[in-house]
Amino acid sequence: MSRIGCVAGVFDLFHVGHVDVLERARRACDRLVVGVLTDQWALDAWGARPFVPLVERAQILENLRCVDEVVVVDGVRPEWLTDVLEVRTVFAASRLDGVLGVDELDGIPPALITVLPAGRGSRSPILRAAIDQRQSRSSVA
Repeated sequence: MSRIGCVAGVFDLFHVGHVDVLERARRACDRLVVGVLTDQWALDAWGARPFVPLVERAQILENLRCVDEVVVVDGVRPEWLTDVLEVRTVFAASRLDGVLGVDELDGIPPALITVLPAGRGSRSPILRAAIDQRQSRSSVA
């Protein structure tokens, strides 16, 4: 049986940090499923819609070699991950950057969660400023 892993996130303002997380997750499993969170999820969590539309975010991910499947999700439900997708590992980010962290994986059994250490982030000052502004807005909400 192959080890199926899952990473969930908004993947807005896609950058090298996203690629880094996805590549590291893919190396730790046989098949990587990426859950792209909806605009409504982002609106509820951040208080704002993503800059990049959902369809475009999904298309970017579908074209990465390290991603085997992309699904659009409005949250991460344990029974859906384990029963439908047969996921055995849910990867979490150790810092906020558009990928869900452990604290955002409510209901996922801790035995299924693997935390990926912080990797590269974008070096673009404009992109970093937009990401940082979004993160500070969501921490206030």
